[in-house]
Amino acid sequence: MSYTHLLRHQNVVDDCQRVSCNRGPGCALSGRCVISRDIVLGCEMELSDPDLPYMLEPTWSVYLRSGPDGGDLSKFVQRVSFRMSPKLPLRLHVADTAPFEISEVLGSDFPVEVQVQYIDARMTPTTYIFRPRAVREGHGGQREEMHDKMIFVNPSPAMRLNLQPLPVPGAMGVAGDVGASKMGLTATLGRDDDFGGGEEEREEVGDSPRRSEHAVSSEF
Repeated sequence: MSYTHLLRHQNVVDDCQRVSCNRGPGCALSGRCVISRDIVLGCEMELSDPDLPYMLEPTWSVYLRSGPDGGDLSKFVQRVSFRMSPKLPLRLHVADTAPFEISEVLGSDFPVEVQVQYIDARMTPTTYIFRPRAVREGHGGQREEMHDKMIFVNPSPAMRLNLQPLPVPGAMGVAGDVGASKMGLTATLGRDDDFGGGEEEREEVGDSPRRSEHAVSSEF
């Protein structure tokens, strides 16, 4: 994901803050790095207790999980706070260990504000608003999920290492492993995934000096 495409995922209309910036000292703009990770916000109706009366309102579990890129949230997420509907300002649940989910959420508690804090305290928190349609429309016995992104600007070297996605077994040979070790966290430059025809976006570094090197080598 290039730095110029960052604002495409930063939509202030839906009250979500998807971008986490490194506020540490000495964070220069030159050679800036942008890494994105896919996440899933979801809710699922919990099984009712057969010993309780049927007229009681059903409860839901709300969770934050990793997306299709296979990253491990526990490597870089410290805690996830679930704040219930603005009508209930004092209802706050915190999950500080994986899996990051809470239970016994009533239908009247939605929407839920989900704030994510990271292991690296220099990274600013990100915030998401989860408004499941199934709960609003009164549907029961089902699950609803919303796919979103976490975007990191200039993460520290340790944070970049933790943000690496899980390797796919058998996807790379010996030559691929050597190439990956040389490239590190820098994705192939010059490829634009927005127009299709390529692998799913994993990790891209925008506005880095390697872009000029690539342009010089392509001329020959």
